Amino acid sequence: MPNPNSPNGCYQRHGYTVERTPRKIGAGHHRAIYDHNGQQVLNRAGYDAEIQFCIEHGLMLKEDQDPLQSA
Repeated sequence: MPNPNSPNGCYQRHGYTVERTPRKIGAGHHRAIYDHNGQQVLNRAGYDAEIQFCIEHGLMLKEDQDPLQSA
């Protein structure tokens, strides 16, 4: 079970699909993310961009979000 506020947790909870394809060079996979309509919303975005997508699209559980640090 993924962490609820990880990208995988957000996608799973909101009906998104994660498609993994092996990298041609190096370990790991490239990820393409599709919404519940089958529309690709992210491709090879990386963790930080996926977290930002989850925040911007309201996929995070609000009670678990860390408040933004003020300077």
